[in-house]
Amino acid sequence: MRRLLLAPLLLLLACKGETAKDVTATVVGKTVEVAKGAGNGVMEGLKEGRKGAASSDGSRTLSTSEEVFAQSDVAVLEAKPGEGGGVEVVLAVTNKTAEPLHLLGLHEGGGAQLIDREGFATPLKSHSPGQSTDSIKVPPSVKVKASIFFEGEAAKAAKVRLWGREFTVPASTATAAPAPH
Repeated sequence: MRRLLLAPLLLLLACKGETAKDVTATVVGKTVEVAKGAGNGVMEGLKEGRKGAASSDGSRTLSTSEEVFAQSDVAVLEAKPGEGGGVEVVLAVTNKTAEPLHLLGLHEGGGAQLIDREGFATPLKSHSPGQSTDSIKVPPSVKVKASIFFEGEAAKAAKVRLWGREFTVPASTATAAPAPH
């Protein structure tokens, strides 16, 4: 590794003016390209590792639209003001299989977005109370309620996009007053 870094440095010392500038630009460009590729490889490896590894509860890990919607049904029950601000969207998730499901990828590539009445997308909050921010777990052959939390205002919520599919927010829930504490 040291030799890889030392060679371009020695080349730079031997160059003058514009040549040094060109060599530096090339070296820095290639370094960024390699680092970016390594970072993408790490993320892909983590995703594949999570999918390939047997989970402690024996759940099947799903992360693509095809996988999620082939093995579960998803509906938006309501959108309401969240306790810590923002919007809490309550989902109904039905597991159509006889094994537990672990639905991943809510943060990846816009996996979950709240769309307001003007068409603007709002991201998931990075910290959600009492829920993993990037997954939903569903026991075998049941329907569960799962909350996901977004930035934004509940009164403006129109749609929720999950794994590439859009779900309409029921009109009566988006304008509801916050629950008393």
